[in-house]
Amino acid sequence: MKLLKLNNKGLTAIEILVCFVLMTILVVSMYSTVTTYKNKQSIESDKDKIIAYKNLLTKEIQDDLVKKGLVDAKVVEKLNDEVSGTTVDKRYKVELLFRDGSKKVLEVNADYAKDFGTCSTADTTCLNDKDDVLTISYGTEGGTDYTTYPLPDLGYGYNGNTFSTNSSCSSKGDQGCKIYDFRINNIIINTDDSIFSFYVGFYHPDLGTRYGIDIVCPINYF
Repeated sequence: MKLLKLNNKGLTAIEILVCFVLMTILVVSMYSTVTTYKNKQSIESDKDKIIAYKNLLTKEIQDDLVKKGLVDAKVVEKLNDEVSGTTVDKRYKVELLFRDGSKKVLEVNADYAKDFGTCSTADTTCLNDKDDVLTISYGTEGGTDYTTYPLPDLGYGYNGNTFSTNSSCSSKGDQGCKIYDFRINNIIINTDDSIFSFYVGFYHPDLGTRYGIDIVCPINYF
């Protein structure tokens, strides 16, 4: 009877290398899967925040327009300020007059971070507190019901060398000023033909321009 001889030599270098390569592929694949899942979760969470913000403002304004009856709407401030040929600051203010004689204002402010000073490699904070300021406000001007709603904070980056004249700013943008990912893309306000229309379009790098606030109401229709 022949006895089987066991191989006591252990793993060869090639076998160890093959095992290492297989383990590496497996780990990379798992990491990619987990990262993709987390990214999807983050995007879904961002969507929920945007929708909640949109619904809150739409309900607040639309309820007044319908229940109180819009008699007149007038744009009293309109700013489109071209800066360095690239960024346009936007500020709009609309006065809304209701059937009961009350008056409220609806304001949109998109004040974008820009190069407000000399940049150096030592700059790590935003000079003069010039981060992006992106808000929509509504209520009785000067009244207790006047509320400002900042856009949801969905993260931020830096604007790189977009506005800076000093190449040392390229990694920090404007002295580290925050350029928020969720931004006001465009504003359209119309009061012609007895129709008040208010549209604020948003932009997000992962979601594009698919979200916005869109309100339409007849003027003096009752």
